[in-house]
Amino acid sequence: MRTAREMSRLTAVFLAGGAEARFYARDLRREAALSHRRLSEMLDVMRDLGWIAHEFDKNTADGRPYYMLTDIGRRELNRP
Repeated sequence: MRTAREMSRLTAVFLAGGAEARFYARDLRREAALSHRRLSEMLDVMRDLGWIAHEFDKNTADGRPYYMLTDIGRRELNRP
């Protein structure tokens, strides 16, 4: 049950961002009120389902990843 609520909060953050939104993990963690561990697990699941993709930000010194919804993810998560 907890996982469903957490996933709902995380997907709401992604969907609220719009089609071109990109999120760093720390922003997702803060907005969805998730621990680092839970966020990591959920991002892995979403990536395995093809709902999200990630790229590395070449504009930051540490090249940290940012995450975005895929077209598949947007379709699946916008279902009634």
